[in-house]
Amino acid sequence: MRIGHGYDAHRFTEGDHVVIGGVTIAHTKSLEAHSDGDVLIHALCDALLGAAGWGDIGLHFPDTDSTYENIDSRVLLRNVVADLHKAGLTVGNVDATVVCQAPRLRLLRHGRHRHRRSRRNPSRSRLEDP
Repeated sequence: MRIGHGYDAHRFTEGDHVVIGGVTIAHTKSLEAHSDGDVLIHALCDALLGAAGWGDIGLHFPDTDSTYENIDSRVLLRNVVADLHKAGLTVGNVDATVVCQAPRLRLLRHGRHRHRRSRRNPSRSRLEDP
């Protein structure tokens, strides 16, 4: 079994929304970032890359590369998972905690859970060597 840990933080800047877990949330500020600033997906990418021993998201998707400017972080996550599968690794379980003063996420929790479950592939068991 392999275990990775991911963490991500962005400062607020001028804007009208934030993106957390692929969900766009109306807000009085945005998160400063090269991509869409999705802190949850960035942390997931870091955890998965770390479990594989492959460094972090900045190594794979550098903010100096214009290819990733304003990119939907779900694309980055799909790329990470595809690379894991190419290496014979699978994801078994991911647990994540979002810590933020604003916006309030409580109202999104139920709908997001349904979204995650609908996208899950039950044939993949855990992040491990073949």
